[in-house]
Amino acid sequence: MPYREHVVFLLFAVFSGSWTGQTVAGLDSSYIAAVFEHRVILNPEPHVPLSRHHALQHLQKNLDVYEEQAARAAQQGAQILVFPEDGLQGFNFTRTSISGYLETIPDPQQESWNPCMEPDKHKNTEVLQRLSCMARRFNLYLVANMELTMGSSITFQRLIRI
Repeated sequence: MPYREHVVFLLFAVFSGSWTGQTVAGLDSSYIAAVFEHRVILNPEPHVPLSRHHALQHLQKNLDVYEEQAARAAQQGAQILVFPEDGLQGFNFTRTSISGYLETIPDPQQESWNPCMEPDKHKNTEVLQRLSCMARRFNLYLVANMELTMGSSITFQRLIRI
């Protein structure tokens, strides 16, 4: 049976302040959110370390899917789009084999940075740049799960709101 990508878009309105009866002055009290799920294009050998170049080639395939779906979500009126856990790189990596996939993220407490507007400010931020520009192009908030490094040795997985 041929592979068919399963796309799920759940559009729903979220009302801020509805449980407290309070809203922030000047802000809308609701927004439209979309949740996207897809069959991730996986690395066939996640235990084998890849160079940054080869890891980026793999990530770009899933980013292409994200970009296509961000356009669809924006056309349908979404204001925030939530992507799946491990939807960019996949899973089953070791601490060593994930290294080519790691993005550098500066401490947001130390500096303000827009990856789309300042693409050359930090090394190893190609995925953040693409997501940032995608959010800007489609006027969306994006939530993506990706592997990051802060500093020279600490790595962790974090949901990134762009």
